[in-house]
Amino acid sequence: MMASKTKAIMQIHLDQKDARIIGEDLLEYAETLSEALGMDTLKIQREMQSGDLNHLIITFNYYFGDYIELLDSDHRISS
Repeated sequence: MMASKTKAIMQIHLDQKDARIIGEDLLEYAETLSEALGMDTLKIQREMQSGDLNHLIITFNYYFGDYIELLDSDHRISS
């Protein structure tokens, strides 16, 4: 019998009032997830930090969008 691979989606609600905190939180989530998934943590974090907050969010979604859904107070944050 073959094991089924399913992806659990977790929703993260971000407080858009403080961009610095959002960036720090997403970098921490990226570190935890990339290590758990066997990804290159340093490469991903460098890529996330190579632009503004919007770039950081887009990069996070690129790597972890199958596992994490980012939400602001009322809406999905899209990339």
